[in-house]
Amino acid sequence: MSYSGNALSVKIADQLTDLIAQHRFQPGDKLPSEPELAEELQVSRTTLREALRILSTRGLVEARRGIGTFVTQSKSIHADYDVLKIQNTNVTAKELYEMRLMFEPQAAYYACLRASDEELETIFHYGEMDEQMILRRDPLWDEMEQKFHNSIASATHNQFITALLPIFNKAIHKGIMLANESPQVSEMTLHDHRVLMQYLRDRNPEGAKTAMYLHIINTMRAFQIPLD
Repeated sequence: MSYSGNALSVKIADQLTDLIAQHRFQPGDKLPSEPELAEELQVSRTTLREALRILSTRGLVEARRGIGTFVTQSKSIHADYDVLKIQNTNVTAKELYEMRLMFEPQAAYYACLRASDEELETIFHYGEMDEQMILRRDPLWDEMEQKFHNSIASATHNQFITALLPIFNKAIHKGIMLANESPQVSEMTLHDHRVLMQYLRDRNPEGAKTAMYLHIINTMRAFQIPLD
């Protein structure tokens, strides 16, 4: 089976996630050098770098300039292999969006309370980049949408939510696939994201929570996903 560059990097990121979950690499371990790891996984260094960036977004590794890439120290992120493997579970769009509805509005609430100014700037950066990609119908919209929502989840400073990022990403990916068949969803997403980011700028946690809730509800309705 052949993969596009982006799909391949996600596949490699998932393989590395499995290796971490299976304790091939322990919290605090330095990963092999890029040439060694790329050779072992039989991919280019460009694909490997993108896969490592995805792992960084998931909170599983951290790059230290001039030293290398390390598995994050937090054992709680790696403790439950089953949680990390949920991303491979065959679930319906309804189940994925119900999961988002359960977690993401509250994540927006806590991100609003806990995010540093730098973290908020990261959220806004990804939100603005996401908006540009939506308007251009850029094929990387999927990836940027994940970065936007992941940056909000990460700003909760809750390690359980961080561990759920692969599941969020699976739900977002499925949503983007559906959105590509429904242009009106793009306009709705632009509006909902702008409202959400304004509440985050205002440091209004209840507003951010409500905005995220309505965003997911609006998306479910647009995709004709039952709400009951």
